[in-house]
Amino acid sequence: MSMDDVLRKLRPTQELQGRLSEAVQELEDRTRSSIERTGLPLQTMLVGSVAKSTYVGEPDIDLFVLFPTDTERSDLEKFGLQIGEEVLHGEVHYAEHPYTHGKFHGFEVDLVPCYRILDTTHLRSAVDRTPFHTRYVLEKLTDEKRDQVRLLKQFMKGIGVYGAEARVQGFSGYLTELLIIRYGDLASLICSAKGWRPGIIMDAEGGLKGGGEPPLTFADPVDQKRNVASALSLDRLSLFIHACQEYSVAPDDRFFFPRERPVWEIDEIERCLQTRGTSPLVVVLERPDLVDDNLYPQVQRSMYGLRKMLESYDFNVLDQCYAVGKDVRMAFELEHEPLPKGKLHQGPPAWTVNAREFVEKWRDRGLSQPFLCEGRWQVYVEREFRGAVELLLSKGKEASLGNNFRELDGIRCYSGKKAYLAGNRPVLTKMLDKRENWRV
Repeated sequence: MSMDDVLRKLRPTQELQGRLSEAVQELEDRTRSSIERTGLPLQTMLVGSVAKSTYVGEPDIDLFVLFPTDTERSDLEKFGLQIGEEVLHGEVHYAEHPYTHGKFHGFEVDLVPCYRILDTTHLRSAVDRTPFHTRYVLEKLTDEKRDQVRLLKQFMKGIGVYGAEARVQGFSGYLTELLIIRYGDLASLICSAKGWRPGIIMDAEGGLKGGGEPPLTFADPVDQKRNVASALSLDRLSLFIHACQEYSVAPDDRFFFPRERPVWEIDEIERCLQTRGTSPLVVVLERPDLVDDNLYPQVQRSMYGLRKMLESYDFNVLDQCYAVGKDVRMAFELEHEPLPKGKLHQGPPAWTVNAREFVEKWRDRGLSQPFLCEGRWQVYVEREFRGAVELLLSKGKEASLGNNFRELDGIRCYSGKKAYLAGNRPVLTKMLDKRENWRV
C-alpha cells in the first residue's frame, strides 16, 4: 500500500465533514446564546485539529471561550463552567484551571475558558497560547500539507507514539503539525528522523542542532521559550527513530494500520517465563475516580515506588508494566522468588568501636557465626521477607505512591504460579510481548 493509498483511507468522508460542520455550527450558536445571558463581552474560537482540518478519524471538538484580560481568575472559572454546563451538561475536568467536557451530536467536546491576550508575553494561563497555535498553523499549512499531517499522525498512532498525555508521553498533535511545516512531507521527515539522536534541538524555520537536555526540543514558534516536545519521553522518541529506520528499509502499511495485538493464553505466558527462569508478580488495585491525565502519572509513580521497595528487600526486578481498566494492574518480572532464607549482613570494620557489639549481637542470633572478610565483620541473617506478596501486603503502604494510591485500596497480590490467572493475561502479555506494533 502506497502513501497515496493510506491517505485515501485517512481523508474525512463527506458524510463525516457534514456531521462535523453541523455540530460545530450548532455548538457555537448555543455557546454564543449562553454568553449573551452572562452579559459579558466574551468571544468564541474554534481551535485544535477540527479548526485546522488536520484530524484523523472521528475528531474531538475544542471550543474556547475568550475572556477579557481584566477578568478575575475566579470569574473566568465561574462563568466558564456556567457556560459549559448550559451548553454541554457535561463533567468538569481540570488542567491549569477547570473546563467542561461532554458529548455533542456524537462528538467529544472540550469547552475551555481562556484569556483573550494580545501576544504570548502576556500569558495568564497555559491554554492562552492555544488560539495563537491555531492561527499559526492555519497560516502555514496548505491542503497538501494537511494531508501530510494526517499521514504523520496515523504513522505515529500506528507505531504507538502519538499523544502527549501522560498515558503515552509521545508527540502532540500540534508537534506533528510543526514537524510537517518544517519538513514539508512525511517522506522528508522520515528521511531526517532516522538519523536523529536524543538531545536534538530544532524549530519550525529550519534550525537544527544537538546538545539539548530533553530528548527533543522544538521551540514553539508563538512562544520561543516553550518546548513543544516537553512531554515526549526518551523511549517514545527512540521508538519513532527506530520506526523511521525500519520504514525506510521496508515500507509497509502495518506501520500505519497495525494488526490487533492478541492477548496471550496462560500456558504461553507461563512457558515464556519458565524459559527465562524468572517469576511473575501482579499487583491489583482499585481504580481511583480520576481523569486520565491525573490517573496515569499516579499509576506510574506507584509502580516505580513498589519496584523500589521490592529492590530494597533484594527482589531484583527485571521488568515492569501496568494496565488500566476497571482496576489497575501492575506486573513485575522478578529474577528470583521466593528468595533464600538467609542473606549476608554487612557489619563494621574489626577495629571500630562498635565492632565487638556487632559480634556479640549476632553470635547467637545469626544463621552463621560472624566472620571477617577483608577486615569487615559479616554474618548470615534470616531474611525478613522471602516472598514478594508478603512484603507488599505488610509494607506496601510505606512505598512512594501516588496520592490516590497511598492506602493501596483493594490490594491483591499474586506471584509465581498463582499469578497465572485469566484476569492477569492482558498485563502479563503487555510486559512479555515486546514486538513492535508493525511486527505483530
